[in-house]
Amino acid sequence: MKNNKMFQILAAAALVTTALSAGTAEAATVAPKAPTKSPAAKTVPAKFAVSTAQILVNGQNTSVQMLQTGNVKLIALGDLAKAYGAAVTTSKGVITINTGKNGHSLQLQTGSKTFKLDGEAHSFTTAPIMQDNRAYVELKPVVAALGGEVLSAGQTMQVLTTERISGSFASVSFDANGQVIAVKDDADPAQLYRLNTDYSSHLLSSDNNVSNMTISPSGDMAAYTDENGQLYLLSLTGGQPYKLGADTSVKTDLAWTADGTKIYFLQGDKQEKISYISVDTGKITEVLADKVENKSEVYVSADQKKIVYIVNTTGVAQNDKDSTEDSLKIDYSGAGEQIYSLDLTVKDAKPVALTTTSDNKLNPAFLMSGSVVYLSADSENINAKNVIKAISPDGKVQDLIGDVDVTLSAANPNGNVVAAGEAADGSTKVYSIVAGVKTELYSTKSDITDLAISADGTRVAVVVDGKVIVIQNGKASELTK
Repeated sequence: MKNNKMFQILAAAALVTTALSAGTAEAATVAPKAPTKSPAAKTVPAKFAVSTAQILVNGQNTSVQMLQTGNVKLIALGDLAKAYGAAVTTSKGVITINTGKNGHSLQLQTGSKTFKLDGEAHSFTTAPIMQDNRAYVELKPVVAALGGEVLSAGQTMQVLTTERISGSFASVSFDANGQVIAVKDDADPAQLYRLNTDYSSHLLSSDNNVSNMTISPSGDMAAYTDENGQLYLLSLTGGQPYKLGADTSVKTDLAWTADGTKIYFLQGDKQEKISYISVDTGKITEVLADKVENKSEVYVSADQKKIVYIVNTTGVAQNDKDSTEDSLKIDYSGAGEQIYSLDLTVKDAKPVALTTTSDNKLNPAFLMSGSVVYLSADSENINAKNVIKAISPDGKVQDLIGDVDVTLSAANPNGNVVAAGEAADGSTKVYSIVAGVKTELYSTKSDITDLAISADGTRVAVVVDGKVIVIQNGKASELTK
């Protein structure tokens, strides 16, 4: 028993030894496995913040995508191209923008500060960025390259796809559609432009007589006289000036009727008559020939039932048969400017004096109420403010604008008035009077040299340091630069 047990123990030990030897040999023939490595992490560029912003494109609200990189904002190129109506193509990483308006071709690459405009190299301050398959670019260089302009309109950026006209403008008026017509006087010859609400402009005429033209209420005709007194009409939609009638007497202070069918004027070497000419026939009709000289500023009511005008009365010579040049005396007690009205509905009506005071009077016009409004300047008191006064149909006089020293005023055929004057702080303020209500519209430290108000009273145009500015709904827009 003991021998058998010993044999079993030895046999088991031999098996274990054999198994261990075999395991060792197998382990020796198998190559050691390399340590497992985790997959390499891909480099993902950090995304820039993109937001939707509101900008103005030619005065219209437009939504665009803006990308923020540092302190710089870039605009989505596709949104900008859409504003221009431009075609965008991409080839081999080069992005090309072609504008149909002026034929510009702009080429750029994302990541590069160099771009080409019509083949000529230019530079960005910040290179364009591509994110989510959209290219983002600097706004101002691209707009300028494509012939536009970027303006700051308060908190809102404004893009003009066409650059504003530049130069010095002398006078402004409105047509029936509320568009501005302005005379550019630094050109030779002077030029007449229509300035549109989208900041574009259209040349209407380039002529030596432009500065003397009186524009019809509709804005499609202009009237002027030459040095011989011949009256001409010019269509502002195209064509050459043509004579209206054949009369060559002196004609001054042309004034269109509201319906554009007649032009009133002062007639004669001494402005002693008031007449009108029919635009259709060229026939002249005499309205007043009272032999009173030195009339000026004739103004026709919207319904063509009345006119107002100014008579400048000079001194009266006081002499007798023995008077000599040395003893001749001039009585200036009755001298001055007085406003008269004439009822056109009454045959052989006589002019009625509306004023008798000694102040200087300018720019008479009719309000919607029938009152006559004018600019009054006290010639005897240099410290007195110039004011806008109104005379009611029953003869009562009141100050409409007296809190500034008024320097300019204008009216439209519908009885709306605009005036500008110097305030106590040295600024120049602009007021409108629409339906009898006075409203302060605008203030500037610069000089205002001309102004006008639209037919509906909602828009006012002023010339400030030679630039044309339109004021509407509390906002001032510079139409020229």
